[in-house]
Amino acid sequence: MNRPATTPRLREGELIDLELIGRWLGRPAPAAAPGERWRVATASDGTPRAALRLVSAIGLELPRVSFHVGCVVHAARELELFHRQRTLQLGHDHTGASELADIAWARDHQGTPLGLAEQAAALHTLLADALACIQADPARYAPVLVAELPGPRDAAGHSPFWQGLGRHFYRGDPAAALATHGPAWRSHLAPLLPQQMVYTSFLPAEAEVAIGQVDERARVLREVLEDAGFRYGHHVNVEDGGPVLERTLA
Repeated sequence: MNRPATTPRLREGELIDLELIGRWLGRPAPAAAPGERWRVATASDGTPRAALRLVSAIGLELPRVSFHVGCVVHAARELELFHRQRTLQLGHDHTGASELADIAWARDHQGTPLGLAEQAAALHTLLADALACIQADPARYAPVLVAELPGPRDAAGHSPFWQGLGRHFYRGDPAAALATHGPAWRSHLAPLLPQQMVYTSFLPAEAEVAIGQVDERARVLREVLEDAGFRYGHHVNVEDGGPVLERTLA
């Protein structure tokens, strides 16, 4: 992906207006906890174009949970059988990693739709700022930096992956759980999910296909992250099966 021209950003040390960010997001913007920093890229008029929370270490109070996507092979040479099965295994592999959290970006500006190049420009600026922040204080951050991407959803906002797996173990509404408990709701959910390995072929076809895929509206974000060296590490989030991208900092 060719890197487009960048947009203006908030200068280092400039006060981040959480109320402004909250109005822009359409939901309250949580204050940065110890070990966290909000980073914001803005348009020339000061309107946010993209924002994220830079977190130095995740899961130290509530372990960060995700599914590892692996495989097992069932083979019988005498029967000339060789069957490769994709699997999901619940785990806490990213606990302690640093994270680019709550990544959001504008699709329009003052009612005018923004093209993909303009969206990418804001995200490139935001990401460059976050990486510069890490490079300025490397001891504060872990050797691995992660970013979760949203998985596919239908027109009603429902996740095929959740409908095929998660809802069988938690009948509540994920959106309501998020509103009540924040992003950590998935860590609270973890004890309810299967602790044993799950064969993805047991899931509905729509759920299986969604594993590791990115929602169409977030493809520009994936391209920007991959352009900056992030790669899929065979982990997906437990809510919608979206991929967790990783970049080594050390």
